[in-house]
Amino acid sequence: MAESYRVVATAKSGCSSSVPSLPPPCPKSPPEYPDLYGKRREMAKVQMLEREIGFLEEELKSVDSLQPASRCCKEVTEFVVANPDPLMPT
Repeated sequence: MAESYRVVATAKSGCSSSVPSLPPPCPKSPPEYPDLYGKRREMAKVQMLEREIGFLEEELKSVDSLQPASRCCKEVTEFVVANPDPLMPT
């Protein structure tokens, strides 16, 4: 009876000592598709940086045309010294 139970149990489980066991199936990796969203995101970042570079270059050009701050300060100092404040008692 124990012998018949072993045969039934092995038949139900699908295992048999005479049949070699196969390795479990391995899942296949998905095919390599190009990452279009990542490329678009990176291109958008590059365009944003290029636009910012353009703004900074324009700002540098406008700053180059300004007078140095020390000259402006010197002119203000000379004006204040030359023109006394009318509200200040002397």
